Amino acid sequence: MSIVRVLIRSTAPPGAPARPAAAGAGRDRRALAELVQDLLWAHAAPPDEVDHIRVRPFPTGPQPTTEAAVFVRADSDAVAQERVRGLLRRTVEPLGRLGLHAEVPFH
Repeated sequence: MSIVRVLIRSTAPPGAPARPAAAGAGRDRRALAELVQDLLWAHAAPPDEVDHIRVRPFPTGPQPTTEAAVFVRADSDAVAQERVRGLLRRTVEPLGRLGLHAEVPFH
């Protein structure tokens, strides 16, 4: 089992206000984290071998940012990261509609 960390950030330029959808219901960061978690699960496919997804909001900062921990059954961290990147490719459009972008910044 490998854990792959994913950062989900606003696509708004630094200093610009976040798009209303990216802010979540009433700018509630927990609601945004729950929405992102549901979106990731909705796009996970059996070949991804995702076992668990945990998304938490960062409590501070001008832009909505969340971090996801995606638990993947894989023989190596490299395989797990590739599976999560495949999952994220399928979420580009729905996250973009929310004004968000996901990346796997950690190796």
